[in-house]
Amino acid sequence: MIDIEAVMADFAVRQAERQVQVAEEIQQLKAAILPRLQDAGIARVEIHFDGCGDSGAVEECACLDAAGAAIPCPEVSRMEIEADNVGRAGPEELQSIGQALEQLTYLALERHHPGWEINDGACGQLVIDVAEATFVLDCSLRFIATDDHSTEL
Repeated sequence: MIDIEAVMADFAVRQAERQVQVAEEIQQLKAAILPRLQDAGIARVEIHFDGCGDSGAVEECACLDAAGAAIPCPEVSRMEIEADNVGRAGPEELQSIGQALEQLTYLALERHHPGWEINDGACGQLVIDVAEATFVLDCSLRFIATDDHSTEL
């Protein structure tokens, strides 16, 4: 017979461990991404995402200069991110800055808006102000609502 309390307790422990791991990965990505964006003359990055129907994706990643003009995302052939000490050894390699930005977005959504892709989903953007070193996740959660009334006549 399955001990549901033990299963739930184990699940809660694994979820807490994952939250710590995700928070560490986010910090590592932020530290690795900022200098590369600065070197490329990028002042702002806007990463748009949209999700619904049990799927979701990063739709667009726009890099902007100080005047607000779009510029190409820098091509970095390989990027090393120091691996955290939660069960991994050695650095993690990403293929590009674009891939790192996308991974950062998915991790931020996992940490702050789990289930963003389910049912009606959510949409929004992750905005990086490179000069200020700020990362702001704006997320609009969608849902269907009903307003039921019953009136006896």
